[in-house]
Amino acid sequence: MHPQERRLLAQQTNQMEAWKVTTADWAERKYWNDYQEAYEDALSRCSTDEAPWYIVPANQPWYRNLLVARTLVATLRPYKDQWEAQLVERGERELALLAQLGHLKPR
Repeated sequence: MHPQERRLLAQQTNQMEAWKVTTADWAERKYWNDYQEAYEDALSRCSTDEAPWYIVPANQPWYRNLLVARTLVATLRPYKDQWEAQLVERGERELALLAQLGHLKPR
């Protein structure tokens, strides 16, 4: 049995989830392999070194959130020093402008 068919049958027999299954789900099931192929194609063509894609399991929200947070931190960490330097520079410019306008005493 195909994994999607198994999922739909399980959902359909679960009283709490049966309402989610529609005739469209069963009709679209015949395109499952095409969807999977398109998905793989999109991932392989769109994920680059400059803009990587990450596959994150989403069946446990707490775990999904943890993985997304860790990925963001790891991706952005190399820019920390550069951003902090830019913020310090911007802050100094703003303080100098405030002092020039008489709203702040110079340091």
